[in-house]
Amino acid sequence: MSTFSRYVLKNFLWQFMLLLIGFTALLQLFDLLNNSADILQDHMGQMSALLEYAALRVPEIVSFLVPFAVLMGALVTLGKMETNNEIMAYKAAGAPYFTVLWAFLPAVGIVAFLHFIVADQVVPRSIQALIARDLSVERSKSKNEAKDEPLFVQEGNSVVEAGAVGQEGSILSHVRIYQRDDVGKIVSQIYANEARFDAKDEKWKLSNVWTAVVPADDAVQTTYSATWEWKTRLTPAEFSDLVERPQAMTLGKLTGFVASTQVGVRPTYFYKTWMLKRIALPVSSILMILLAAPVAHSLHRRERGLAMGMTFGFGLGFLYFLTDGLVLSLGESGAVPPFLAAWLPILLFAAVGGAWLIKQEGY
Repeated sequence: MSTFSRYVLKNFLWQFMLLLIGFTALLQLFDLLNNSADILQDHMGQMSALLEYAALRVPEIVSFLVPFAVLMGALVTLGKMETNNEIMAYKAAGAPYFTVLWAFLPAVGIVAFLHFIVADQVVPRSIQALIARDLSVERSKSKNEAKDEPLFVQEGNSVVEAGAVGQEGSILSHVRIYQRDDVGKIVSQIYANEARFDAKDEKWKLSNVWTAVVPADDAVQTTYSATWEWKTRLTPAEFSDLVERPQAMTLGKLTGFVASTQVGVRPTYFYKTWMLKRIALPVSSILMILLAAPVAHSLHRRERGLAMGMTFGFGLGFLYFLTDGLVLSLGESGAVPPFLAAWLPILLFAAVGGAWLIKQEGY
């Protein structure tokens, strides 16, 4: 590593860490102001629950802010180097401007690698810990407790409907099992008030079970049973996975849903979109350097201050995240292919930043 690269590494990482800590603290404050009342109410006013919630929320907030902190950190570093004429001196020695950006790659590469580890390993564990401790502000969705939003799972010719999922998937409420024939017609329906998984016997036990058989040429026949053993390959872990947010899934789990090795409640394109998004996540940090370089370069040429550059960079970062969120939503709904949903914002803003930089340098 050259002397200049070490200099850039030191300055960029210092600015990046300061900005990341500051933005994380600010967003954490807003999050606590928004949710602290609900957390304290649900846990009898215990401050320890609020502190635990704040600590477990840090990884998700950090993962969300890393690309933005990279953009602002690179903008501050490049802006100061432009102001101090360090880049001018570097270019006077015969080095083109793009070599300055190459000097950022080791630092950004470290950040991108750590960002992927946090997003793929730390964030899923923190979200699961929030749900397990009943601290998640989205616990109603996570546990699927809303009775008007039942969970449907297909297993062979059977379709399973669960009105609610609790205890990490080991308890299902308002369960309906629709058995279909080879042409898709319902031949029987089983309704149970509750389904519990017996960990000792590794079997599902249904209680208050009503079974309705639909013969081809006869009236429906209904029978009642206090208990009934449900033979299925579905496990509590799978039901728990089905109500997880994609942010709470590792890349391996998302890949399993895409390859159909695991049972999924959402369409395959939904999981494929998030799988490709997870792979593209580290690249977004590298993209921020390409966006920051022309901004810092153009503002110096126009003799505008660093504050103007920060403001412009903030707006550029906001526009990127807005575009990224919009395209991701389209990918989740199947309106655009998963590849475009994951990579289109990166390719689009890379093209804009690259074209802007080429125009400034006069290549």
